[in-house]
Amino acid sequence: MPLKEEDIQVGKCYKTKIQESYKVLSITRGIVTYQTLTSPLRINTGVKAFADAVYKEIRCPEQS
Repeated sequence: MPLKEEDIQVGKCYKTKIQESYKVLSITRGIVTYQTLTSPLRINTGVKAFADAVYKEIRCPEQS
């Protein structure tokens, strides 16, 4: 079940059904900027689309 838009928060990590993990870097005017945990690439999408794509919050890995 997808998360609600209001559940998405900056600094939190989320998992998709295809086992990708994302970290939310910012939310500005309804646009989520996030990064996959396996790449430095930053991606922008609408908060509704992001919430629909993820299904649970996960613990973010420790920064080294």
